[in-house]
Formats: sequence, C-alpha cells, structure tokens
Amino acid sequence: MCSLRAPIYRLHWEARSRATGFGLLQAIRLLAETERWERRRLDELRDRKLCRLVEHAYAASSHYRRMMDEHGVRPSDIQGIADIHRLPILTRDVLRQHWDALRFRDAGPVETVSTGGTTGSPLKVVRDRAGSVWQRGCYWRGLGWGGLRLGEPYVQLFGGTLGVARTRRLDGARNWFSGKHFLPAFELGPKNVARYIDAVRASGARHLVGYTSAVYLLASHAERVGAQMELCAVFPTAEPLLDGWSATIARAFRARVLPYYGCGEIQSLGYSCPAAEAPVYHSCDEHAVLEVETPGGPRLSGEGPFLVTDLDNHALPMIRYRNGDAGALASPGCACGRSLARITRIDGRVNDVLFRTSGEAVSGAIGPHAFKMVEGVEQFQIVQRRPGQVLVRVVRLPGYVAATEEAKIDRAFRQHLGRDAEIEIRYVDAIPRTPAGKARFIINEVAAR
Repeated sequence: MCSLRAPIYRLHWEARSRATGFGLLQAIRLLAETERWERRRLDELRDRKLCRLVEHAYAASSHYRRMMDEHGVRPSDIQGIADIHRLPILTRDVLRQHWDALRFRDAGPVETVSTGGTTGSPLKVVRDRAGSVWQRGCYWRGLGWGGLRLGEPYVQLFGGTLGVARTRRLDGARNWFSGKHFLPAFELGPKNVARYIDAVRASGARHLVGYTSAVYLLASHAERVGAQMELCAVFPTAEPLLDGWSATIARAFRARVLPYYGCGEIQSLGYSCPAAEAPVYHSCDEHAVLEVETPGGPRLSGEGPFLVTDLDNHALPMIRYRNGDAGALASPGCACGRSLARITRIDGRVNDVLFRTSGEAVSGAIGPHAFKMVEGVEQFQIVQRRPGQVLVRVVRLPGYVAATEEAKIDRAFRQHLGRDAEIEIRYVDAIPRTPAGKARFIINEVAAR
C-alpha cells in the first residue's frame, strides 16, 4: 500500500481540483512549460489575467469598485501589466475594515485562510478554487526544482500545539496520505533534539521544509551532538535566512539549501533557482505580480517595499497589496534559461529597522552582523521601544562568557545607535514567537506606532 500511496495521492488531487475545470497536475505540467516560454508570450498571459481580474473586481466587488472610482480609473484603462501602477494600493487596514465589501459576490466555493504574518495581527483571506490550483501548482513547481514532487515523502517542521491543542487523528491520516512527516517547530529544543533527528532519519524522506529559524536550530543542534544526516534539499521559509545559517544547514544535512518566499495572503511568490551561482529567487510570474515602491514611483524592478498582486484570486481582489515586505527585484536573465523574473534580495519586514539616538533609522541587519562576533549565543532578539534604546534578549549556550561577550554586544550597538544609547542585555530560556509560530529578530515598537 505504501508504494501506491504517492500515485493515489496525486490522482486524489487531480480529481479534487478538476472540479474547478483545471487540474493540479495539469497546472504543474503547464508551469513546467511556461517558465521557459519566450518572455513576450509570458507577458501576454499576465496581461490577459490582469485585465480579466480587474474587470471582474470592478463588477463583483462593491468596495473595490469604489476604490477604483475614487482613484479615477476604469477597467478599460487597464490594458496590461504596464498599466498596473494606475490601480489603487490595497493596505492591511483596508483589507481588514472592508473585507465583506471587498469580496466578490459571485465567487462560489472558496477556501478561507487566516494569517497573522510577522506582526501577529490576524487577517482573513478567501481564495476561489481555481486560484488555489494556480498557487499550489507554483508551490510544487518550485519545490520540484529541488527534487521534491507532489506525493513524495518529506519532513515538515512547522507550527505545533503550544500545549493548547492536541493533534487530531484525522490530521495524522492526512499527513500520511500526503507523504508529510510533521514535526512541531514550537517544541524543538536541546532536550529533545535527538528525538527529532531520529524522526527525520526514520521518515525515509529526502527533503525538509520548515520555518527558517526552526530548520537552523535543528541543524545547529545536530552539528553540536555530531549527528549525521543526508538529505537532497532543505527549503527554509517564512523568516529571513541570516548570514551563516545557510552554511550550517548545508553542513548538517549535507543538502542544498533552497529558501522560498511567499506570504499568507497570496502564498507562492518566489522559489530558489538551484542553478544560480548567487542566491536568487524566480518569481511566480504566471500567478503573481511583484512591484517595488521607489521614490520615483512603483516599478517592476529595483529596491523597496513590495506591492503584490494575485492574478488568480477571483474571490477577493488582492491587487497591489502592500504586504509589509521589502527587497530587490530584477528582470529575467538567469543562466538557468528560465524566462521568469528574479527576486535578488528579501529584506523581511519594512519596519525591521532601528533608530539612533538622533532619530535616524538604521538597518536592523546590524543585529545579525553584531552577533557574528559574539560566541556562545543560540538565539537573539532585539526590541526597541524608543530611539537609541534596545533590549537584547539572548539565549546562551554552554561556555558563554558574559564578561567578554556582553562587551562585544554593547560596543557593536553603541557604534551604530550612538555612544549615549541604552543597551540592556537580558538572558532568557527561549525567544517568544508570534501567534503564527514565527521568530522575529527585530521588534521595533517605535516604527509600529
């Protein structure tokens, strides 16, 4: 039965998604072709999708029609992606306050997803079935670049119960059927790492998908105890992959490290190119449009905060949604030959900055850089409540020498925040996570006001 599980699971998904008129396996096969289409042909597909989506949103979403009217734009003004800048920007506040009026009246059966993102502020999003097929197709295409295909066994290091809920038997059956070997990221720690390592080995899986921080912690624990594991690829996601973490994960699992990028509201956005010499994500151009907000206006390439459009969701108009992330976008041009555009850098949340005593902003990347010089630290988190002040939470490893390492931390932050900065170091047993279970390395309460 186990040998039949994967093909039966694939057939199950095909039958389930065929109800939308477009099967998941069909989508995956099509995406394997479109990624190498001539760029002109791919752009024509995107143009058609956007025009159809805008026309539908204007007709079926009362609040989006109001937004377009207030913005002075009609569906006929949008002839393709080149005109997308003319459409209004959708913010989290608008989505939360006008959710009912934004929904399409004629959407039919939908999937409802609740997402809190790194802010822990929950949002509710609906997606029609055809849109779900497209985003899932992009997901399995992206993981397929690393060798993992729908129905094959893999280890998933996400979530957990936090001691509040119990895993249901039905969930266990679904996991088995899908090939998923679930390990709760919340509960991972030095005391039970051996059990996690044994579970990865016993799974027979050759791929690991999980929260970036949880994957790194598992890898660092495995290295510390000398555990040997060998996987084909590891797919970290949902959190920044800090400098040095990729090398640790690659050594511990003897695997390629292929992070991917998405957001809960739209899902699949970018997947690592396994052939690129420098880390780069290929954007899911058939499914989504990524823009950056620059001083000269929104653009399809450059650096800045992201605007994201879901071309396939005909239940809720996720058009030019400001998702809170930032980074750098580039035109197609990868040596792998794919015609998809590229995400060359993901900076994480827009408000992941710190403020000097003078009030000037400085990149929160000073935190990870500072801790490159600090020995004996397992995790850290930086909390800022006013300019020039930081609380640095530290989870220590055995052998940490406070007298030596505290001076390094203090010196690094004063150098960037000001000589009169207030630096408080607090030792904790664990770093608190968001309600979604994600780690945050910078919590800037000044920027959040």
